[in-house]
Amino acid sequence: MKLKLCVFSSGSDGNSSLLESDNGKILIDVGLTRKAICENLEKSATDMSEIDAIFITHEHIDHVKGLLVILKKDNIKTYMTKGTFEALKGCSFVRNNPDNIKLLEEKKKEGIIKIIKRDENGFYYEAINVKDFYVIPIPTFHDALESVGFIFINNMKRFVYITDTGYVHNALFNLIENADAYLLESNHDPEILLSSDRPYNLKMRILSDHGHLSNLDSMLTLAKTIGENTKLIMHAHISQECNLTQIIELERDKVFKEYEIDTKDIDFVILRPFRSKEYEI
Repeated sequence: MKLKLCVFSSGSDGNSSLLESDNGKILIDVGLTRKAICENLEKSATDMSEIDAIFITHEHIDHVKGLLVILKKDNIKTYMTKGTFEALKGCSFVRNNPDNIKLLEEKKKEGIIKIIKRDENGFYYEAINVKDFYVIPIPTFHDALESVGFIFINNMKRFVYITDTGYVHNALFNLIENADAYLLESNHDPEILLSSDRPYNLKMRILSDHGHLSNLDSMLTLAKTIGENTKLIMHAHISQECNLTQIIELERDKVFKEYEIDTKDIDFVILRPFRSKEYEI
């Protein structure tokens, strides 16, 4: 059995990916127009009618740009948190389509994971089965109402998808460790960001615990979680103004050397706001 991934776009211009198994096809975020997503699906020999589910990380436009038109035209189950739904329900079509929108269920109890977040209660999200995928939503920390990442499991293969977060809580590490593939935000270099022409408030937002992962924080998270199963690492949501490929690679080499991580069997991909090739996980 095969698990394939194609990233249609990654970054502030739009985010959307196709994850495909032998029996199921999932879109992760729809931050491009429906037309652009359909064009990318066609290149993957897929039609929108074949998509089994859409998983939304949060409500920002670069992750939901195509959602309204997709909800109008396509009968696809779309999973999101209650917070994301609350942020989007000002749109009447989102509000009035309960059959298509599925809210991720929050379990307030001690258990698999305990996260300190907003209300300081421990919680985790109920896992979901879609076709032959087992999907575990995980909390992220961003300036959105209730943002999440996901762990996708299929035939013992595990893919961790985390973007748009100020940090990755160490209580998550046991859940995400030793996955086969990671798509993890590596948004900015703090020195370039601070010296940029961006407004001060925006700089502070990006650097905050509810902003975006820096290169260093991203590499430290990876160094503490990847394992012998890890064969693919995608650096995602990279700032076009406040980051450089060379800095991402240098930061990764420095941190991985410090943690004595052997990378010879790992494929590293630096994602951009255009289609990647298809990768087998």
